[in-house]
Amino acid sequence: IAHIFVDPTGCHTLLSATNGEAYYLHSSSRSVQKLAGFGRNADGSKGSGNHSNVAASSVIALGKQNAAGMESAIQTGLTLGSYVTSVAWDRERGTEGSTKRILLGTNMGELYEYCLISPNQSSESTSDKATAGKKKDDADDDAPLTSDGGEALPVLLHKLYTAEAEAGEIAAVTGVHFERLSPSSKKGGASVRDVHSSGTAGMVILVATSGRNKRTRLHTFYSPGNGSLRTVLGEASSSSEMYSLVELPGSIDFADLRLCGDHFALRTALGIYFGTIDRTWVGTTKGKQGKTQRSSGTGTGVIVDAGMLPYDSNQHNSRHAPSSSVIPVSISLTPHHLITLSESSEVKFINRVAEKVIQKERVDWASMSPPPSTSASSATVRDFGVVDENLLAIGELMMDIRRPDQVWLRKARALVHISSSCEDRDVWKFTLAKCLEMPTGRGAASSRTRLAGAPRGELTRQPSVASGAPSIPPLTEEEKAQEALFEHAKGLCSNTVQKAVVTAVRAEYHLSQGRAELAAKYLAQCPPSVAPFADTSIRLALPMLGIDDPKTYGNSAKAKKNLNSSNLALITYLSDKIRGAKMNDDSVVSTMIGAWLTELYLHERERSGPSVATLGTGGYQTSVPNRASNTGFNQAMLHNFLTNYVHDMDAKTVMRILSSHDVGAAESATFAASSGDIGTAVNAALCSGSDDLAGAMEALRILDDAPMEIAEPFYYRHASTLLNRVPQAASHSFLGRYLEGLSATKLLPSIMHYEQRRAEIAAVPKKQEETAAEETKTETIKIDGTKAFVDGVEMQLNSRQISQSGSFVDDGDASTKYLEGVIELGCKSNAIYSYLISLYVKMDDEEPLYRFLSTHVPSAGTVAEANKKLLMLKDKRYRFADDAFSSPLDMSFALRTILATGRHYRSAIKLYMGFGMRQQAVELALKVDPGLARELARDSVGADERKRLWLMIARSAASEGDTRGGRDVVAKVVSVLKDCGPDVLSIEDVLPFLPDFAQIDQIKDEISDALTSYSSKIESLLKEMKEGDQTCDGLRQEINRLSTHRMQMKADARCAFTNELVLMAGEPFYVFPSGYVAVESALKDEVMPFLNERQRSRAKEIEKSIEQLQRQVDSQEAKSEQVSNDALLDIEELQSELDGLIAAECPLTGFRMVDSIDHGFDGCTEEDDTFAQARSWAEQPAEMSSN
Repeated sequence: IAHIFVDPTGCHTLLSATNGEAYYLHSSSRSVQKLAGFGRNADGSKGSGNHSNVAASSVIALGKQNAAGMESAIQTGLTLGSYVTSVAWDRERGTEGSTKRILLGTNMGELYEYCLISPNQSSESTSDKATAGKKKDDADDDAPLTSDGGEALPVLLHKLYTAEAEAGEIAAVTGVHFERLSPSSKKGGASVRDVHSSGTAGMVILVATSGRNKRTRLHTFYSPGNGSLRTVLGEASSSSEMYSLVELPGSIDFADLRLCGDHFALRTALGIYFGTIDRTWVGTTKGKQGKTQRSSGTGTGVIVDAGMLPYDSNQHNSRHAPSSSVIPVSISLTPHHLITLSESSEVKFINRVAEKVIQKERVDWASMSPPPSTSASSATVRDFGVVDENLLAIGELMMDIRRPDQVWLRKARALVHISSSCEDRDVWKFTLAKCLEMPTGRGAASSRTRLAGAPRGELTRQPSVASGAPSIPPLTEEEKAQEALFEHAKGLCSNTVQKAVVTAVRAEYHLSQGRAELAAKYLAQCPPSVAPFADTSIRLALPMLGIDDPKTYGNSAKAKKNLNSSNLALITYLSDKIRGAKMNDDSVVSTMIGAWLTELYLHERERSGPSVATLGTGGYQTSVPNRASNTGFNQAMLHNFLTNYVHDMDAKTVMRILSSHDVGAAESATFAASSGDIGTAVNAALCSGSDDLAGAMEALRILDDAPMEIAEPFYYRHASTLLNRVPQAASHSFLGRYLEGLSATKLLPSIMHYEQRRAEIAAVPKKQEETAAEETKTETIKIDGTKAFVDGVEMQLNSRQISQSGSFVDDGDASTKYLEGVIELGCKSNAIYSYLISLYVKMDDEEPLYRFLSTHVPSAGTVAEANKKLLMLKDKRYRFADDAFSSPLDMSFALRTILATGRHYRSAIKLYMGFGMRQQAVELALKVDPGLARELARDSVGADERKRLWLMIARSAASEGDTRGGRDVVAKVVSVLKDCGPDVLSIEDVLPFLPDFAQIDQIKDEISDALTSYSSKIESLLKEMKEGDQTCDGLRQEINRLSTHRMQMKADARCAFTNELVLMAGEPFYVFPSGYVAVESALKDEVMPFLNERQRSRAKEIEKSIEQLQRQVDSQEAKSEQVSNDALLDIEELQSELDGLIAAECPLTGFRMVDSIDHGFDGCTEEDDTFAQARSWAEQPAEMSSN
């Protein structure tokens, strides 16, 4: 037996013999099973498998062919003379029943695929074998290929040597391991070859080969998009990008390959080769001292941070291989340490970061031997010189896959547990020391790049040319790796104290290297106990104040030059501090640091030269090519700082600082607005300089951003100035805040003032034309001061250029658009409507005025309907007037204004129609548009009015005709007759308008039509008279029949509702033509619910009146007085009216029975509820239809 391999579950054991045979033992079985395909058969014949014309299955999987052009067969079974030397278990998928697919390495440098299945799962095994027997390619990744007999056989996947290799070059596989890379472990998104049918995102296979007088090599196979062992090895065979080989110096019998997490270690002749599997799948580049480091490029190398750790510290300067006594016999790996075991049973603990031995232990195996026995048998053994096997065997370090920090030391039958307590307690120290020992390799460059590990978006320092400071070179690749290592050291810390130490050391290191801004950033992260605020801020401020204190820069020439060049380091430190104070709601600290930072920002801006670096809010800066763009960028940075911390600083203090540095009004306005001082902000913006447009726009922006309750009074105060400078923007701003409460009525004076100025300016060219003698006329205009101007401003404007003056912009649409907008938004102010009408009237185009009136003036039909309803009230106070429709439009004012202009008659006609004055509208239309007059007359509703209007039109048409024989007059009058129709005017109505000497031939047809119409009307009237006579005769006959009509009733008739004899009821009763009889009380109870409210109240009044009159009659009869005939007649009339209410029809056969169809029978409440629900559905037809 050469090797024994146990899988991570502890259930499967594989025993390998030097003769090539392999045996399998399951934890649930006591018998060892010989595996097929390994070694020779029992009779000495060659083992099972196919070895003729064979090729690795990984090559077959990629579709490779041999030289003869025939497809090669896949080799199953180990090559003769080979045996298993290493096994790679499937740690993720292996179970108690099956190991799934595993890799076997042999002494001949071959890799096989195999699977061990528990004997207890025979059915599952048979199924797997059958499936595998049917599929001879890599489509099935769950079971290996089998022979025809169905037995599982190892499948050759890859050969680590070529066919031409000599026997002396073939080395045994001493270690093999494969690792699946899950998609969740990848950074930066999915790869283009991410997930194949295997369901994984990639796989890495590490293979170590070695042997006596053989080369020690580490093979790496990598595929980023396939998790199949066969395909990964196949891709590596065909692509050099998927395969890498590291050849290590020296020769060793057995190179152990150990893994712990993503870290691996390989025992070689000269030392321990270690590294890390990079799960981010980035490329690698060779660093200094033969180590592999990360790079930002892409590639297939997945081994990073690799290097060689010599066994002896003196070996660094020696070219000879260490002695065999120095080479450990076994190694092990923990998350942070390497453990070696020497032949002398000495255990060394080596920190991987510090790369040095931190602890040594020697195991005393003699003390662990069993105590000597006094029995005879024991004495006999000692006499023959038999010694304890622990003293003769070689020890071995064993790793526990489930607990990476636990290691076991085995020697013969002795087992020692090596446990680590707080293994990572000092790792951060070693990592930090390694950071400080790393070479920076800094040269003389001219710019900086972003630091690796620094927050995205932060820029490093570009020095000021005007300051004369030397150029700060960019971070090299080594420095970026160093920054990443600093972050790693911080991540290894277990408490805040350790993290504070790392941060402080990091800051001091960057300061010594001349990176003061970056050092200040980390100093701000240190707790006050490590870096007090007062000491640190003074330390960074002293050099710029001219105080040379070596303690401030640690005697570093680079730090001294950097701190003497600018205040960027101090700005960076204070910026981080104020950010922390803001997060902690510390207003005192924010106020103090904010004032200091404002001074520093302004000071740095004043020091800016033609080409300098500009400041950022974090203290970093970037170069700007020229002074103009630099100034703008500096202003933006100052603006961002003031905006970000406006609510955390004292506004008055900051405003005083800005004023002391002569900061522009625009910048001051922005901060004042952000701080809530709207008045100061608007005043500063309007006084910001000669650019009135920019100042007005900034003032509007400030007002728009401010809360309405604060900004409202300033809108009214500065509305006139804003309209003069930016009328369109001001109008849009006013309109946008109307719904928030900005009053249009209070803005109206400013709008009127603006329109008045427009009229005055428009009148200037007219006056200039009248006085052409003066070529240039200069006048002085006095503008009253507002809060935007401390005093009145006097300016002289050229009369030719006054309309183009920067302080006033002439825009004819600004006022009308605002007034139209507020009306659309629901403004009901009479003044707004009236002023808008006055603006429309001044326009040459009547279309806006007519469109506005069409929207807000009621139509003639609406007016007529309203007048009818008002007349029904019989109250003259409610006759139609301007406010009949509660409209805010003053139509009387609008009509007077339009008529005063002498134009826009279509609008005046619209207003006349709104008043209901159709006659006046037609009179005005006859003057401007006779066609419109005819349309208005045609729309008239009343017959008399329509006839009167058409007579007006006919008279007007006759008056327009000439006197040439009256021919034109007759033609026009006749056209009027045709337009109005025969039902309105006839020829006799227009005869007075015709000339005295008109020929009858021109109106002959009209006269004939009139006579025909008269004749037809006479016949129609005669027919109607005849029909009337027939109707009267029918009514007379019906009256006579009813007067003699009699009803018969049986003596035993019963009430239809109470079922009692009506003759015995003692109360009046009713007999209906249907045959039903009902007593009066029962009939009332039945009919009353179906009467409306008015009828029910009337019935109650009649009953009371009858009762009163009946008491009166009874009292007269009791007194033997003569009964009044009037009382009897009143009782008869009232009873007749009551009968009409309750007995108008039979309640069981008339319409009341139809109305009661939705009521249940008497005493049935369930039916009432059902019908009530039906009634509720009937009242909601829309919902029923939608459902």
